[in-house]
Amino acid sequence: MALRGTNQEFGRPYNRRIVLESIRRHGPIARSDIARHVGLTVQTVSTIVRELEEQGYILSV
Repeated sequence: MALRGTNQEFGRPYNRRIVLESIRRHGPIARSDIARHVGLTVQTVSTIVRELEEQGYILSV
């Protein structure tokens, strides 16, 4: 049986969790470093970080 990719609807919550976990583990961290740690593109990480900032979960410094 072949593995299937995760569609955007189900992948987004997972991606948000791994970005938050990376920030939690590494403290202040550049978006490019988050992308490298979690295997996402910088653009995807930037989108997630912006959403998390708008929702008050994180602050950029």
